Amino acid sequence: MKLGISAILIASAVALAAPTARAQADKYPDKPVTLVVPYSPGGGSDNIARATANFLTQHWKQPVIVENKPGADGMIATRQVMRAAPDGYTLLISIPAIAALKYINKSMDADPLVELRPVSMLASGPTGIVVKGGTDIQTIDDLKRACGKAARCSWASGEPFTLLAGTGLVEKMGLKDMTNVRYAGTSAAVNDIIGGRVTMVVTGLSSVVPHHKSGTMKILALSSDKRLPEVPDVPTYAEVGLGDVDFTNNWYGIFVPAKTPDAVVRKIAEGMRLAAADPQVLKVLQPLLIQPVGNGPEQFAPIVQRAQATVDKLSSHLTQ
Repeated sequence: MKLGISAILIASAVALAAPTARAQADKYPDKPVTLVVPYSPGGGSDNIARATANFLTQHWKQPVIVENKPGADGMIATRQVMRAAPDGYTLLISIPAIAALKYINKSMDADPLVELRPVSMLASGPTGIVVKGGTDIQTIDDLKRACGKAARCSWASGEPFTLLAGTGLVEKMGLKDMTNVRYAGTSAAVNDIIGGRVTMVVTGLSSVVPHHKSGTMKILALSSDKRLPEVPDVPTYAEVGLGDVDFTNNWYGIFVPAKTPDAVVRKIAEGMRLAAADPQVLKVLQPLLIQPVGNGPEQFAPIVQRAQATVDKLSSHLTQ
């Protein structure tokens, strides 16, 4: 059977592409790698990114540069990586909020979860319901009493993930009259809680635990399956009647442009697996109640898909 010229050219291109991709992975990385963070310095994503970058710089023998690109609920950073060359040299660290970007940004010209590829979940951690320390609000029941219909209370959300998690929790507590105040990131929301300008925040706990231990903030409940030894006084959502609320656990994952070669993706995932087990990385994560994971794309992709399904169900809250 004779092949046409087009078929021969296609077959030749495929044959040539495989060795090229393998060669690209074998030498990866041979120049600096940029790890883009969608939020300001000091939050959970930034802390994890910097600890991971320090490890990978030593492991890969190439600089891994953390670049903070806050703004537009994470869209600025996400779009930068979506448009980057698919060669593994521009990485994105993101949280479940990435699944909400197509709903909240009208200028979106593409779906991030189509244009990007999940590589590895680096770590995961609980969210918490947090208030100012040293006040009469010491429990969830206290919060319900203080923020009944006649009270002027507000709750903060730092990005779409905490907006969705907080909306479900506020509704479950029967506090629908509370005003939501949206922030560009966690740091500003934390400052306003401490300053008494906002009543409550629903957030990942990485930037909150030190304040809880010092008494300037109070974690009323958290989303872990059981109480954590680092904060044994804090009950779980299930203990306070909030265990069936969707979208309350946070994760931190690595994404690359969708057309990044499989071999390069595997090389990056292996680096993340090693980073998640590194003692210096663990030293950063553990005080923040963040657990290392370091899985691969096969395990991470279904988790991202579940996040997208949950966001799709709750999407009406994002367009209000």
